[in-house]
Amino acid sequence: MLRAMYSGITGLKNFQTQMDVVGNNIANVNTVGFKSSRVTFQTTLLQTLKSGKSPDGQFGGTNPMQIGMGSKVASVDKIMSQSSFQSTGKITDLAIQGDGFFVLSDGEGSYFTRAGNFTRDTSGYLVDPSSGMKLQGWTAKISSSGKRYVDSNDPIGDIQISAGQVMAAKQTTFVNLAHNLKSDVGIKESTIVIKSLSGQNIPVKFRFERDMSKANRDKIVYKWTAESLNEDYPLKDNKGYLELDESGNVKEWITYDGNTTTPKSDPKIRLGIIEKYNIEQTGTPPAYPTLNIGGGTSTASIEGDIILTKDGKSVEIDTTQPINVNFAAGTPGTFTVTLTDKDGTALTFTGTGNTVKDINDALNKGLEDAANGVKLTGLQLNATDTSLNIDAGTTALTLKGTEREVLQPATGGEIKLTDLETPTNFSKVKYQSPTVSTSTLIFDSLGNSYNAYIKFTKIDENTWQWKAQLEDGTPLKKLDQQGNQTDEIAQGVIAFDSNGSIAATDWSIEDDGSINEVDGKGGFGFWFDPAKTGGALDQSQEPSSSSAAGPVKVEIKFNNITQFASPNSVTVNDQDGNAEGTLESFAINEVGEVVGSFSNGRSDILGRVALATFNNPEGLMEIGNSLYAQSSNSGLAQIGIAGVGGRGTLIPGALEMSNVDLAEEFTNMIVAQRGFQATSRIITTSDQILNELVNMKR
Repeated sequence: MLRAMYSGITGLKNFQTQMDVVGNNIANVNTVGFKSSRVTFQTTLLQTLKSGKSPDGQFGGTNPMQIGMGSKVASVDKIMSQSSFQSTGKITDLAIQGDGFFVLSDGEGSYFTRAGNFTRDTSGYLVDPSSGMKLQGWTAKISSSGKRYVDSNDPIGDIQISAGQVMAAKQTTFVNLAHNLKSDVGIKESTIVIKSLSGQNIPVKFRFERDMSKANRDKIVYKWTAESLNEDYPLKDNKGYLELDESGNVKEWITYDGNTTTPKSDPKIRLGIIEKYNIEQTGTPPAYPTLNIGGGTSTASIEGDIILTKDGKSVEIDTTQPINVNFAAGTPGTFTVTLTDKDGTALTFTGTGNTVKDINDALNKGLEDAANGVKLTGLQLNATDTSLNIDAGTTALTLKGTEREVLQPATGGEIKLTDLETPTNFSKVKYQSPTVSTSTLIFDSLGNSYNAYIKFTKIDENTWQWKAQLEDGTPLKKLDQQGNQTDEIAQGVIAFDSNGSIAATDWSIEDDGSINEVDGKGGFGFWFDPAKTGGALDQSQEPSSSSAAGPVKVEIKFNNITQFASPNSVTVNDQDGNAEGTLESFAINEVGEVVGSFSNGRSDILGRVALATFNNPEGLMEIGNSLYAQSSNSGLAQIGIAGVGGRGTLIPGALEMSNVDLAEEFTNMIVAQRGFQATSRIITTSDQILNELVNMKR
């Protein structure tokens, strides 16, 4: 009976311990960063009544006979599972998502916690509000160049964020350009289809190339070339240049005369083939050539044009050779035109009839040289009485052929090409400005600010010119590829590959507009001297007020620019200069960086929060105030930055809540209660049995 009674006693003690743990968990259901505990049990000593026996011959083996002596507590374990988060909006509240502990110090030792409800004391240190222990990490240092940085290889220390911290003025040494330059800008290729006099389609394609010669570099000037895609109808006027205003409207269209570089007085574009020949008047006063009609009583003048076609294509005439009209009397009479084409082929065109009307009917249908497949149209006989017969005879003709003007380029307004024969047929040339600018503030060593513009102009496929200038277009001066100051205009050429990535940044433009890809004469950046009159970016600033600053040299970094078909978005996304500024506010990001915002509009790192991990975080020793201390079984603290080495990240403006599950705790409480109740019955039952034994003696 005594064994059962003592076993019951161990059970009562164990369930009392379980209730203590459950009670502690429930009491801390709202404690920030609290981690719940659990109890596990194991058996205590056992009394062996009979040992086990192995099989022997015909007898089988027997199991040992043992009676347990109760139970004991095996462990009280910490449950280090992640809990949920509560947003607070307070900038010094931090929650850890993942593994790790905040590190606190009392000046002598380090302690660890998951509770991130920190605040600042009067000295600007981040502290635990309950114990006053200081949060550990790294406070930013300031380099000799004035740049703040955090060295996480240094030992950790107290994080101090003092009000009124000052960011010293710093001279700009570089600007970094990023994002996109739109690839398909400028004047697009354009094609217009016109008709020959014989009805043939003549597609004419126009191409445009930016003129970057020295004289036109600061204007919007394009050289144009035109090509007939119908080889039977070439163009006589096939090149020139075009100047646009800033809105893309035509300021001037120049057409060169034929293959020369002499501008025509009229920009109309002519075909390079003569399609029709006018019959010229001769004599004094000038008159058309004639044939006698009505037995010499009258005449019929030969008027109109001569148009020759073969297979629907124009045939040119050699006007230096004799061109005759002959009429031979007969039944019917024969009307004949003889001439020679440009290839030297003698052509004879014949029609039949006797009266002027008969011959005009034949001319309206067209006369043919069947042997050569050439047709003549355009001639007419003009007489007072068309019923009269034509007298036999021959008349020589003088022809004048001129190239037909077929296209009228716009001389103002939008870029447009109009068919002169059919004005309703026109082509509007697509244009998008090839120029885009971005600006940024530049600072000298005293913190004076200046506004600089970088202007990009597309000049060829995958090729752009850049130029650094003032808002009014006044150019800055160039740094060469070695960073030396020059007196040249700050400009250069950048090029992209077929994938839209930067391929070259050191090309330059020669005076004739050609691109030098070899000598590396392109600009490295720009410079200016605020102390010289007209040298400062702010022209209104007195040089004496910034004379101590000295020249400002700025490198331009192009490597983050792309060239795709998407819209222009190029911008200066970084420059390293600033005016003097005072700390106005700060925030902590997810990797623990304390970032300050200064009155000069800049932000900079002020410090960084450290996190610690352990090989066995359940082995840490709780010391109260939601703090843990390193123990012999937790392993050494592995301290570093958040998000690296298995350490979690931070959630600013939030706290990690307790991971206690009330439903589970209530269940454990019921189990402990029932266990305690059942175990107590062992003691009362054993007591009743002992009473019965005592009563037997009576």
